[in-house]
Amino acid sequence: MSIAMKQRRRAEEEGGQVHSHAVGMNEGLRVLSYLIAGVALYGALGWLADRLLGTGFWLPVGIVLGAASAAYTIIRRFGQVEDSTAQSLPTTTTGEGAR
Repeated sequence: MSIAMKQRRRAEEEGGQVHSHAVGMNEGLRVLSYLIAGVALYGALGWLADRLLGTGFWLPVGIVLGAASAAYTIIRRFGQVEDSTAQSLPTTTTGEGAR
């Protein structure tokens, strides 16, 4: 369950309201921070490896790995979608009369 859904449920239990644009902005900023942090952290590690080893290719490798790991983390954290349509649709069965 995502953090926004937990916040919305907690606010409903307490009788308050959470505006959907505030929750969306919160999630968007969190996604952006994961992207920036991943690229910055792995880019810094690549830059440090370049400085220590005297090479010139670890910085771009670190940036790409940081973006990939950030994308993976974002998908794992925010990729869960609540499927409310599957519960509301009636299930149909094929009987003998169906052709």
